[in-house]
Amino acid sequence: MKKLLAAALICASSLSHAALISSSADPALAGGSVIDFTGMATGNASSYTVGDVTFSTSSGTLRIAPFGEGGSSWLGSGQTLTTRDTTNSAFSIAFANPVSAFGMDWGAANPSWNVSLFDSANNLLETVVFVGGNAGASFSEFYGAQHAGISRVELTSVGGYDWVIVDDFTYVAGRNQVPEPGSMALVALAMLGLGAVRRRK
Repeated sequence: MKKLLAAALICASSLSHAALISSSADPALAGGSVIDFTGMATGNASSYTVGDVTFSTSSGTLRIAPFGEGGSSWLGSGQTLTTRDTTNSAFSIAFANPVSAFGMDWGAANPSWNVSLFDSANNLLETVVFVGGNAGASFSEFYGAQHAGISRVELTSVGGYDWVIVDDFTYVAGRNQVPEPGSMALVALAMLGLGAVRRRK
């Protein structure tokens, strides 16, 4: 019984995984808020807060730039956010309130980027990879991730210096997660196991 209980608990704890999003039409983004940066003044800053989202870098600056600055063979229009003036090929995205999914037009990346998701207690939820052009992706992709309770995202190039252009950033306020039938069954099994252990004692 103890082995069965342990197995059930392990399975239940492993059900919540980040899902890579590769389309703006992904159902996880339905009803999301969109930041397109249009209307923002061209310029450089270490951080920009737009609505409930803050984009920042700890080295160098981010830039709001007209679409086409630095090249135009990728997704986007109007004003865009670019990381070309960062010096550590990394930036972060913080949400005022946890979100369940986010995505963005992602252009000009050469190497792939590690994208680490954190909760409100700064615990690492998971890391996904936005594949870059050097690894066979297009230089213009739509990327994002889905996971319950995302409060902050850290994005870092894994292949040396690189910069990206971001537009049409979409995010979805945290939703109540409805347990899947499989996870409900595992939780029930775990509860039965706990009850059996307590009765033995």
